[in-house]
Amino acid sequence: MLKINHRRELVEQEGRLHAIKRGKRGKFHFENMPWLKCLLKVIPKLIFVGELGRKNVLDIITEHVEVKLINLPDEFDEMVILFITDLHIDCMDELGEEILAAIRGHHYDFCILGGDYSFGWGRDNEKARKLMEVIIRQIKSNGEVFAVLGNHDRFSMAQALDGFGVRMLLNDHVCLRKGDNSVFLVGLDDCHYFGADDLDSAVAGVSKNSLKILISHSPEIYEKAEAYGFDLLLSGHTHGGQICLPNGTAIVKNASVPSVFVKGKWSYKGLRGYTSRGAGSSCIPARFFCPPEITFLTLKKL
Repeated sequence: MLKINHRRELVEQEGRLHAIKRGKRGKFHFENMPWLKCLLKVIPKLIFVGELGRKNVLDIITEHVEVKLINLPDEFDEMVILFITDLHIDCMDELGEEILAAIRGHHYDFCILGGDYSFGWGRDNEKARKLMEVIIRQIKSNGEVFAVLGNHDRFSMAQALDGFGVRMLLNDHVCLRKGDNSVFLVGLDDCHYFGADDLDSAVAGVSKNSLKILISHSPEIYEKAEAYGFDLLLSGHTHGGQICLPNGTAIVKNASVPSVFVKGKWSYKGLRGYTSRGAGSSCIPARFFCPPEITFLTLKKL
């Protein structure tokens, strides 16, 4: 039975946005700069690229990524994970079908959903829940689905996804077994806005010698993940910047991490990571020089 985290419950009950500050640059997040959201809405219209920005939201790229891991058991070599995050599914009416079209015809062993299912935030979203049911019905036909929550999600979304047959990993884990070997999937509640992550609870009962994959909506947990001995961290949240300069540089990272963690493959000491650009669009339905993605991650034994 799903149980709401006390920290998340308090924030949801606030009924307002609270500031997020982490270090010297921690205040530079969309949550703390409502004027930036207004500015990003106006500028594309002023320079007549608003429609192009909306078109780019639907130009979903299918990424095929190999991740090589030293501790990967032989039985899990070549295992394929479908990773979809930051759907913001009610962003545009056509988005759900574009995501499903990008998935069709591809093989995967199971799917991980990385959070942020709603476009808006701070409220229940019935439209997003209904659209997510359609998405989940499709992806469950090919494999099991695991999920975490993001900073745009209320706990009611977790309850809905659970009702659709998704295994929610909110400071929890699941053991995947093949033969005599196992891989642990560990999922956290949102660490960015709600501060509801609890790694100690999540790893309770996890074998230290097994390969461990951490699912966190934001990559901001990377230092702690490495210290806890995780092999792989899968994240989203940043949207790769969403609105970038022509060279792909993010104007706003929306996460207190070095630029290398904003999108794609990265490593930190013994930890490997992948940050998705996300399948949808946040705050405004527009993207520039940063296409949305769904990702097929193939795990390879190093």
